[in-house]
Amino acid sequence: MLYRAIGGGMAGVSAISLGSWNTFSRLDVAQCARLLKQAADRGVNFFDIGYYWDKPDTEQAFAQSIRSAGLSRDDYLLALKLWLWNYPEESFEQQARASLQRLGVDHVDLVMVSRPTPGIDFAAFCDEIDALVQSGLARGWGATNWEAAQVERAKSLLAGRSQPRLVQLQYNVARRDIVEGPDYERLFANRSPALCAAFVLEGGILAGHLDRDRVNPSDFARGERPAERNIARDAGGIREQIRARQARLSAIAAQFDATAAQLAIAFTLANPATATALIGVTQPRDLDEDLDALRLLEYRAQWLPLVEEVRVAGVAHPRLFDPVKHE
Repeated sequence: MLYRAIGGGMAGVSAISLGSWNTFSRLDVAQCARLLKQAADRGVNFFDIGYYWDKPDTEQAFAQSIRSAGLSRDDYLLALKLWLWNYPEESFEQQARASLQRLGVDHVDLVMVSRPTPGIDFAAFCDEIDALVQSGLARGWGATNWEAAQVERAKSLLAGRSQPRLVQLQYNVARRDIVEGPDYERLFANRSPALCAAFVLEGGILAGHLDRDRVNPSDFARGERPAERNIARDAGGIREQIRARQARLSAIAAQFDATAAQLAIAFTLANPATATALIGVTQPRDLDEDLDALRLLEYRAQWLPLVEEVRVAGVAHPRLFDPVKHE
């Protein structure tokens, strides 16, 4: 396994990380424990967790499973999502402490903070993030789906204090324009912060699960259920084009004795800005397949030009999400 530095005195993160929405909560404790133990045995040391609107037991499921897997808190790094659904009435400290209690730990390594809403007191917002680090509840922090200018402003406001270590963005072989655009290219120039690539398989579509799509909270509340699993909204309205290009991705991957999923993961890791690619597999065989994507980096010069055919124009940042308002 490759490990990549994210600064701040933290240990390097594994090039492939595991977790996020619709991962741990889709398994029973025994299944999840086997998956976590297998991941750790293969060198994965970074897990992403959070409280999710349709899977409110995710943190408890992870906590039970990680203990059952026999992993101690020193064996892994933990990233915790912080949301703005009830902010500022519910402070970041209140939200973090509630999550830590459900997780049964006294700290996380990173809090991953959602993009600030328009009109927010940005300086106070950054101060509150920094206070989590100063208190020891988190060892560091990162940003989820922030604009590059917001990250730059936070770095300036927090000069001499806790700096963002990761920026988690939707980034895959089709959705490229945000991460590879000039604003983030400047931000990532010295890997401070580094990129956590999320949505690397477009919710599984790039791996061939073409029927997967989004079920919004309002539709979910009325009883609609997703095919296989729920996935993120289609920012920019480009998903049909991505589906249409999946067969071509598979064909290119076959030239290198690889699967479409492996090539898609390797693509995100070929970007020098990437510290880790976040995957959400639940099956042991799929985990092994995805981790074996690392071997393709040796041949990146051969396949990188070919996957330009899979790139789709019109990529957008995800809209701010509020499940309380069913948006």
